[in-house]
Amino acid sequence: MTPVPVPATPTTAQVSLSGWKLTLPVNTAGLLSGTARQLAAASIDAPWLVRGADGSLTFWAPVGGATSADSTHSRTELVATTDFTLGSAVHTLSASLAVVQAPTASADICVGQIHGGGPIKSVPFVLLHWRDGNIVVVVKQVLHGSTAQSRVLLTGVPLGARFEYTIADDGDGNLTFTAAYGNQARKATVRAPSAFMGADVRFQAGDYQQAVGGPAGDGGRVTFYDLAYS
Repeated sequence: MTPVPVPATPTTAQVSLSGWKLTLPVNTAGLLSGTARQLAAASIDAPWLVRGADGSLTFWAPVGGATSADSTHSRTELVATTDFTLGSAVHTLSASLAVVQAPTASADICVGQIHGGGPIKSVPFVLLHWRDGNIVVVVKQVLHGSTAQSRVLLTGVPLGARFEYTIADDGDGNLTFTAAYGNQARKATVRAPSAFMGADVRFQAGDYQQAVGGPAGDGGRVTFYDLAYS
């Protein structure tokens, strides 16, 4: 990893929901159990997704919520409506955000992803975590199995602190990740695993908390001040 210049804090504007679907931690009956509901066009849906007076979006995912297929963790997460072919061109997800609340049993929230689409829609690929104050990116190496490569981008990012990240497919077989907080800024570039080159993938971002079960009021809460993909 190499240091990169610390970016200026961006001016807050309304975070757009255009181009996103929304996965909720409730089923179609609105209950915190069973299979998670997904909205084909993302929209504000309190208390799971609310908009602040400054245009930000706050995601809430309780530990005991409904889950999507192939996961045991509930989430309130945006899913890009447009997929892309990994390695075919430059594609970037960027965000400015703060983790406000973390689950008690597991202080770990995935706040950005490159996720499989199409025939590998059940396969996570790249996951960027706020993990007990560390910003960690995990790159899965195989389509089936748990083999993965991890990089710690930042340390000492407390609850409530605003930080920035980017996740990029460079279009040349490389993946580049950046993260910045305070006077820390880091960049890491890794080679995309051959198993995923040419695969159909998509961006996801939000509050994919990593705990399973717990008391009412326990879960993950994340506020996004900026969020975009291209």
